[in-house]
Amino acid sequence: MATQSVGQPVAAEEPVLNTPGPPAAVKNGDFSMAIIPDTQYYLAQAQLGGTFDMFKAQIEWIQKNQAKENIAYVAHMGDVTEHGDNPVTARSEWYLAKTALYGLENPVSIPYGMAIGNHDQFPSQHAVTGTTNFYNRYFGINHFEGRPYYGGHYGTNNDSHYDLFSAGGLDFIVLYLEYDSYNEDRTNLYNWANEILKKYASRKAIVVSHSLIHFNPEKGTNTPQAPFNAEGKAVYESMKANPNVFMMLCGHVGDSGEGYRTDVYNGHTIRTFLNDYQSRPNGGHGLMRLYTFSVKKNELRVKTFSPYFKEEETDGDSQFTVPLFN
Repeated sequence: MATQSVGQPVAAEEPVLNTPGPPAAVKNGDFSMAIIPDTQYYLAQAQLGGTFDMFKAQIEWIQKNQAKENIAYVAHMGDVTEHGDNPVTARSEWYLAKTALYGLENPVSIPYGMAIGNHDQFPSQHAVTGTTNFYNRYFGINHFEGRPYYGGHYGTNNDSHYDLFSAGGLDFIVLYLEYDSYNEDRTNLYNWANEILKKYASRKAIVVSHSLIHFNPEKGTNTPQAPFNAEGKAVYESMKANPNVFMMLCGHVGDSGEGYRTDVYNGHTIRTFLNDYQSRPNGGHGLMRLYTFSVKKNELRVKTFSPYFKEEETDGDSQFTVPLFN
């Protein structure tokens, strides 16, 4: 949330491609999604004590535990970097980001996607009038096109996009919406999103956007539920009529960095989860989450942990189980 000096953004040059390894195997039964919260302070000159090694530890944990935890998909909550296309820092921060995240592509290819946060835009906060050149150089359409899990994109870049995967006997769609707090393009973006959700109505849908809800009012507990922010309320109101949407994920809001709420519309429940640890010690303490889906038990189990420090958080809003569907 820090301010940036505004200068001419750096052109990102040619798209960077990478040949992924063979698809990671996903077994029948329970499966997991790994969630990477805001990583900005791990890349920005060790801001607030964060280090690149904490980000690398998250990726390495996913690599080493993909088979054990049956990880079918990985989602990054946005604010990958601190300064986006800022000409002073763009090359170094995005180089580190791709160095870490390309670890999900080799030696096996683990499906993954990333939200665009306000700090990935330059100037920050601007979805249309700002640029995302470096994001699209390393994580653009050309990078993901042709991969079996990549679904497609909105407009001419990959800032908003969707992925497709199957696990636990079900088909899923993960839909990413670019951060747009100033409402520069929400109407067109949300119209596109609803078209995609209807096109894939048979798939269970997860909506990911950088900013949706605030942290829980009472730390360590999921009651009372976390409130929507303005953008989150707009996303929910636009998407809620799609009966396949059951889950929304976000980052952006630090402090305790954990929030949860449930909403019911026309008999189906949408659960929204916040995970963002940038305000914790060490720029986030390397914390991440694992969401384990049990279709058989109709359970979603949430685990919060730091691979770098080898620690787990076990309070009521860090480790808990909720119904998976309705």
